Amino acid sequence: KLLSIERNPPIQMVIDAGVVPRLVQFLQKDESPALQFEAAWALTNIASGTSDHTRVVIQEGAVPIFCRLLTSPNDDVREQ
Repeated sequence: KLLSIERNPPIQMVIDAGVVPRLVQFLQKDESPALQFEAAWALTNIASGTSDHTRVVIQEGAVPIFCRLLTSPNDDVREQ
């Protein structure tokens, strides 16, 4: 919710809190599409910041997982 409540979301604070690796882990929880959706939403918001923010998401290995999620049976997950 932190990433959606402000005009300039505290992306760096979220990164500094160390949650990006956990969000990437959540992307892999195929048994929980709602969790995948929320993690994907948060990670795309983080990646939409500066190039350094994008780099963090890439370095944590999110891109191959995002590519795999394009074939998710869940419409919301695929679209996110």
